[in-house]
Amino acid sequence: MNLAKRSAAAPRVSPGWLAHRSGLLAAPLAVALLLGAPGLAYAAFTARTTAALNVGTYTVPAPASINGTLECTTIQGKKGAAISFTGFAAVARATAYTATLTSPTGPQAVTEIAPEDTTHEVKVLSKGNGKGTYTFTFSARVGLWTGPELQQSVTC
Repeated sequence: MNLAKRSAAAPRVSPGWLAHRSGLLAAPLAVALLLGAPGLAYAAFTARTTAALNVGTYTVPAPASINGTLECTTIQGKKGAAISFTGFAAVARATAYTATLTSPTGPQAVTEIAPEDTTHEVKVLSKGNGKGTYTFTFSARVGLWTGPELQQSVTC
Protein backbone atom coordinates (compact mmCIF):
# COMPACT_ATOMS: atom_id res chain seq x y z
CA MET A 1 0.00 0.00 0.00
CA ASN A 2 1.25 3.48 -0.88
CA LEU A 3 1.44 5.61 2.21
CA ALA A 4 2.81 8.69 0.54
CA LYS A 5 0.38 11.53 0.31
CA ARG A 6 -0.21 13.08 -2.99
CA SER A 7 0.20 16.77 -3.15
CA ALA A 8 -1.97 18.98 -5.27
CA ALA A 9 1.07 20.35 -7.11
CA ALA A 10 2.32 16.93 -8.24
CA PRO A 11 1.00 16.02 -11.67
CA ARG A 12 -0.83 12.82 -12.04
CA VAL A 13 0.73 10.75 -14.81
CA SER A 14 -0.54 7.32 -15.52
CA PRO A 15 1.65 4.75 -17.26
CA GLY A 16 -0.92 4.38 -20.05
CA TRP A 17 -0.90 8.11 -20.76
CA LEU A 18 2.94 8.12 -20.86
CA ALA A 19 2.98 5.22 -23.34
CA HIS A 20 0.43 7.05 -25.51
CA ARG A 21 2.62 10.21 -25.51
CA SER A 22 5.73 8.18 -26.40
CA GLY A 23 3.85 6.61 -29.32
CA LEU A 24 2.82 10.04 -30.60
CA LEU A 25 6.45 11.17 -30.50
CA ALA A 26 7.81 7.99 -32.08
CA ALA A 27 5.56 8.16 -35.17
CA PRO A 28 6.85 11.53 -36.51
CA LEU A 29 10.39 10.52 -35.63
CA ALA A 30 10.04 7.30 -37.67
CA VAL A 31 8.55 9.20 -40.63
CA ALA A 32 11.38 11.75 -40.54
CA LEU A 33 13.92 8.96 -40.41
CA LEU A 34 12.34 7.16 -43.38
CA LEU A 35 12.15 10.31 -45.46
CA GLY A 36 15.54 11.72 -44.49
CA ALA A 37 17.71 8.59 -44.70
CA PRO A 38 17.66 8.24 -48.51
CA GLY A 39 18.57 11.90 -48.88
CA LEU A 40 21.51 11.47 -46.55
CA ALA A 41 22.64 8.34 -48.39
CA TYR A 42 22.31 10.13 -51.76
CA ALA A 43 24.37 13.02 -50.47
CA ALA A 44 27.04 10.63 -49.23
CA PHE A 45 27.42 8.99 -52.66
CA THR A 46 27.19 12.05 -54.88
CA ALA A 47 30.02 14.10 -53.47
CA ARG A 48 32.32 15.24 -56.27
CA THR A 49 36.00 15.92 -56.18
CA THR A 50 38.11 17.34 -58.96
CA ALA A 51 41.82 17.48 -59.50
CA ALA A 52 43.66 20.49 -60.77
CA LEU A 53 44.25 20.37 -64.53
CA ASN A 54 47.24 22.09 -66.04
CA VAL A 55 46.84 22.85 -69.70
CA GLY A 56 49.64 24.03 -71.94
CA THR A 57 50.61 24.09 -75.55
CA TYR A 58 53.55 22.59 -77.36
CA THR A 59 54.55 23.24 -80.94
CA VAL A 60 56.46 20.38 -82.51
CA PRO A 61 59.53 21.95 -84.14
CA ALA A 62 61.34 20.74 -87.24
CA PRO A 63 64.62 18.93 -86.64
CA ALA A 64 67.32 21.60 -86.72
CA SER A 65 69.84 19.58 -88.73
CA ILE A 66 70.74 16.21 -90.18
CA ASN A 67 74.20 14.77 -90.84
CA GLY A 68 74.23 12.82 -94.06
CA THR A 69 74.74 12.63 -97.80
CA LEU A 70 72.01 13.08 -100.41
CA GLU A 71 73.30 11.97 -103.79
CA CYS A 72 72.30 10.70 -107.20
CA THR A 73 72.79 6.97 -107.63
CA THR A 74 72.39 4.15 -110.12
CA ILE A 75 71.17 0.78 -108.85
CA GLN A 76 71.03 -2.14 -111.34
CA GLY A 77 70.93 0.26 -114.26
CA LYS A 78 68.10 2.42 -112.79
CA LYS A 79 68.81 5.99 -111.81
CA GLY A 80 67.59 7.56 -108.64
CA ALA A 81 68.76 9.13 -105.38
CA ALA A 82 69.82 7.92 -101.97
CA ILE A 83 70.37 9.55 -98.63
CA SER A 84 72.49 8.08 -95.88
CA PHE A 85 72.52 9.86 -92.56
CA THR A 86 74.50 9.27 -89.42
CA GLY A 87 72.73 11.59 -87.03
CA PHE A 88 70.20 14.36 -86.61
CA ALA A 89 69.32 17.04 -84.09
CA ALA A 90 66.80 15.46 -81.74
CA VAL A 91 63.48 17.17 -81.12
CA ALA A 92 62.35 17.39 -77.48
CA ARG A 93 59.52 14.96 -76.67
CA ALA A 94 59.70 13.29 -80.12
CA THR A 95 58.25 9.78 -80.17
CA ALA A 96 59.22 9.05 -83.80
CA TYR A 97 60.59 10.61 -86.98
CA THR A 98 59.53 10.27 -90.61
CA ALA A 99 62.05 10.33 -93.47
CA THR A 100 60.64 10.69 -96.99
CA LEU A 101 62.57 10.69 -100.29
CA THR A 102 60.50 11.65 -103.35
CA SER A 103 61.58 11.26 -106.98
CA PRO A 104 60.64 13.77 -109.71
CA THR A 105 58.38 11.15 -111.33
CA GLY A 106 56.43 10.34 -108.21
CA PRO A 107 57.69 7.27 -106.35
CA GLN A 108 58.33 7.85 -102.68
CA ALA A 109 60.26 6.00 -100.02
CA VAL A 110 58.84 6.65 -96.55
CA THR A 111 60.62 5.36 -93.48
CA GLU A 112 59.54 5.58 -89.85
CA ILE A 113 62.51 6.07 -87.52
CA ALA A 114 62.66 5.53 -83.77
CA PRO A 115 64.16 8.39 -81.73
CA GLU A 116 67.17 6.30 -80.73
CA ASP A 117 67.91 5.17 -84.33
CA THR A 118 70.24 7.92 -85.56
CA THR A 119 71.81 6.04 -88.51
CA HIS A 120 69.65 5.28 -91.53
CA GLU A 121 69.63 4.96 -95.33
CA VAL A 122 66.74 5.77 -97.66
CA LYS A 123 66.79 5.11 -101.43
CA VAL A 124 64.31 5.81 -104.20
CA LEU A 125 64.52 5.08 -107.93
CA SER A 126 62.86 7.10 -110.66
CA LYS A 127 60.33 5.60 -113.07
CA GLY A 128 61.71 7.65 -115.93
CA ASN A 129 65.24 8.51 -116.99
CA GLY A 130 66.27 9.52 -113.44
CA LYS A 131 66.75 13.20 -114.29
CA GLY A 132 65.15 15.85 -112.14
CA THR A 133 64.99 17.02 -108.54
CA TYR A 134 64.77 14.51 -105.69
CA THR A 135 63.43 15.88 -102.41
CA PHE A 136 64.21 14.56 -98.96
CA THR A 137 62.04 15.61 -95.99
CA PHE A 138 62.55 14.77 -92.34
CA SER A 139 59.98 15.52 -89.61
CA ALA A 140 59.43 14.74 -85.94
CA ARG A 141 56.28 13.32 -84.37
CA VAL A 142 55.08 13.75 -80.82
CA GLY A 143 52.27 11.26 -80.35
CA LEU A 144 49.84 11.91 -83.21
CA TRP A 145 51.15 15.41 -83.98
CA THR A 146 53.69 15.98 -86.74
CA GLY A 147 55.99 18.97 -86.87
CA PRO A 148 57.20 20.89 -89.93
CA GLU A 149 59.69 19.25 -92.26
CA LEU A 150 63.40 19.80 -92.66
CA GLN A 151 63.82 19.66 -96.45
CA GLN A 152 66.81 19.09 -98.75
CA SER A 153 66.95 18.51 -102.50
CA VAL A 154 69.37 17.16 -105.06
CA THR A 155 69.10 17.54 -108.85
CA CYS A 156 70.30 14.61 -110.93
